Amino acid sequence: MRTQKVNSENVDLKLFKTFSELGYDGASMEALAKATGLKKASLYHRFPNGKKEMAKHALEIVEQWILQCIVAESANKNVPATARLKKMINAIDELYNGGANNCLLRTLSVGTDADAFKEGVTNCFNLLADGFTDIAIDLGISADKARQNAKLINLTIQGSLVLTGATGDNSYFKNSLDRVPELLAA
Repeated sequence: MRTQKVNSENVDLKLFKTFSELGYDGASMEALAKATGLKKASLYHRFPNGKKEMAKHALEIVEQWILQCIVAESANKNVPATARLKKMINAIDELYNGGANNCLLRTLSVGTDADAFKEGVTNCFNLLADGFTDIAIDLGISADKARQNAKLINLTIQGSLVLTGATGDNSYFKNSLDRVPELLAA
């Protein structure tokens, strides 16, 4: 039998998408195998601890994305704060496909094994808040107020994704992104 050759980056993307769409409980091994194009045995070879390891790997992918697209972008002092903020908002819009995609942080924070992901999910939300806090401080907001505003942005974006998913109306998400500069500077 020929060995399956699948690009690791493609496997990462498919795991991320599957857990985002189905959550931990809904992402069966069969669904994960079908999405990645690998047999279950090949998935277990890559992830010996099974589905939980795959979900944690997907969470690590999100963390790396946040570090690259939010935290590093917010720290780039060679670019004006308003331009950095715009790039961060555009990256979030792209990640969530204009509100059409579920948030992996949300889908892994509910279900039977949510406690296994709580630390990673919390860390990701804190990193997002760190990035927005840095931008707010660069815009002249006090550190305490900047942190409050950054947490409000997390809440606003996540709430809009829930509403968008429940109603199919992407305007909730788009409106939340449009309000980020205003919420950050409030």
